[in-house]
Amino acid sequence: MLSRSTLTVVLVAAVTGVALARVASAIGPGGDAPGAAGIAQARAGAAIAGATTGPGSAALPPPAPGAHVDSEPDDSHPSDNPYDDTPAPRSAVTRVTVVAQDGMLKLPAGKFVAGSSNPHAPSNERPSRSVTLAEFWIDRTEVTVGAYRACVDAHACPRPVRASATCTFDAGDPDLPVSCVHWSDAEAYCHFAGKRLPSEVEWEYAARGPMAVAYPWGGSPSCTNAITLINDQSAKTCSPRPARVGTHPNGASLFGVQDMSGNVEEWTADWYVESLAPGPAPRAGSAHVLRGGGWLSPPSLSRTTARDWGSAVEAGPNVGFRCARDD
Repeated sequence: MLSRSTLTVVLVAAVTGVALARVASAIGPGGDAPGAAGIAQARAGAAIAGATTGPGSAALPPPAPGAHVDSEPDDSHPSDNPYDDTPAPRSAVTRVTVVAQDGMLKLPAGKFVAGSSNPHAPSNERPSRSVTLAEFWIDRTEVTVGAYRACVDAHACPRPVRASATCTFDAGDPDLPVSCVHWSDAEAYCHFAGKRLPSEVEWEYAARGPMAVAYPWGGSPSCTNAITLINDQSAKTCSPRPARVGTHPNGASLFGVQDMSGNVEEWTADWYVESLAPGPAPRAGSAHVLRGGGWLSPPSLSRTTARDWGSAVEAGPNVGFRCARDD
């Protein structure tokens, strides 16, 4: 019998108006540029105050003794990000209880509005549409080097390509998120683990819940909460590499899901399409959806609604994944 614990998260919601812009990112020939190929989109939605765990909740594990702690520069100011407005005052409070088991969180069935209804939003975030999801499980953290290595050792997954010196598989730290993985590598690992890649709407729900939150934690972008570029005007990163998974608990989503913004952008199961029109996900395409931005992504591309894509050959140091499974 598997042990269970519960995680209680306080949701503090606040509504704000925002501006949006379209931003493009490209892969550099040396492989050290952001890992996702093609056009990336950013959206700023309404912001909420940061979530905190309540009494009786499952505690987030502290870093292991002697763990490496990445040095981080001072947080960027909201005015540094051209897509942010000043957050509105706090309003309502809602409490949600989430079951935690074997490194996964069980998200409740729910209905939320995915995408953006703002007419100035990037085209690939529109139109917004109402989505109803059954309950599902999602990894609390991104898949680690150590977990992926077990799949390689079992001959069920290929070794990640060494597209850059900053790829994590050979960095000597099993707690880093695995990077430089193709979509097919991520799918192979999830299958090996008895799981699957999350759908795009599942990923977005895990990052924002039913709230129109621009970042998983609400409020403004911050190096304290996520490893991204320092701001949209800078090529300097919050950290010279991704952080160990789960070491930025203040950046957790409403449900307690870690690193949904920054660290590594994450593969989803869906084929990429430009329009988020209602209806089933496409059954074929030339690229898959990446979400969440990574350590080489600007904050504006690390939002809960920002969408990117990668082809079958994409496997840069900015790219990783997490898994999901049905109840």
